[in-house]
Amino acid sequence: MVGAMGRSVAALRVRPLAFEDRRAVLELVERDPVRDVFIASRVLNDAALQPVGWGPLWGAFAEGRLEGVLHVGPNLVPAAESAAAIDALASVATGPGPARMLVGERRAIERLWGAVAHTYPVPRQLRSRQFVYSLAAGTAAAPRGVHAQRATRRDEQEVLTVSAAMHLEEMGEDPLVIDPAGYRRRVRMLIDRGWTFVSRHGGRIAFKMDIGCAGRASAQIQGVFTPPELRGRGVATAGMAACCALAFRTWPLLSLYVNDYNTAAVALYERLGFVRAPYDFATVLLA
Repeated sequence: MVGAMGRSVAALRVRPLAFEDRRAVLELVERDPVRDVFIASRVLNDAALQPVGWGPLWGAFAEGRLEGVLHVGPNLVPAAESAAAIDALASVATGPGPARMLVGERRAIERLWGAVAHTYPVPRQLRSRQFVYSLAAGTAAAPRGVHAQRATRRDEQEVLTVSAAMHLEEMGEDPLVIDPAGYRRRVRMLIDRGWTFVSRHGGRIAFKMDIGCAGRASAQIQGVFTPPELRGRGVATAGMAACCALAFRTWPLLSLYVNDYNTAAVALYERLGFVRAPYDFATVLLA
């Protein structure tokens, strides 16, 4: 991570990454399968490195060795082994452009944003410290009396409604107003991949979580939501325990990141056995 980047790397070369770089990219991002799961997922699940054509990944190379990767698109996401790699990759992260947020390991984001902030409008919000947690299979609190299931197309409309409510609460914008068709496609894609998990109470969704991205060794939980009227009653704790137990059938390690001021969520995750990582994330919301 950037905080441990003590060595200098001279004469870095930045270029778009191609299909032949796939192995090197995965080797880099799988050194920390929690920190860099987003880029691993883009390669493994979204064909971010195509045999031909443009892709969203750029690499910084020193003497032929891949030192860092940057995802360029609506999300600017770095994964780097040196501060020099972040500095080099900043050359392809300048605005204006399609980026709506920068997100990733905190020191990397601070360095990247410091280099490119002057090319963007004033950000809508800075989330300067987000705790990173992970949970390994076999270490979680056992679910009790709650059944979890993977959502199916039959659940799509209800999942869409609760997902949009979560997004509005978390991000301060209603995705069904901003981009209703695109947001529905996103919800449907997660359902079709088997990446949306729900538990029910009284016939309705009482808890929902998504796997937002996944690599070969881990998956990142996103979209955690319990309807406000069901909070404070242990519903989220029971629902998340059950959903994580089901997700562990596919992935051996689950992770998430949470705003440092969200004390209720932090308490929930720690009750379930999530362990905090030795680094934090940060997010810069641009639009």
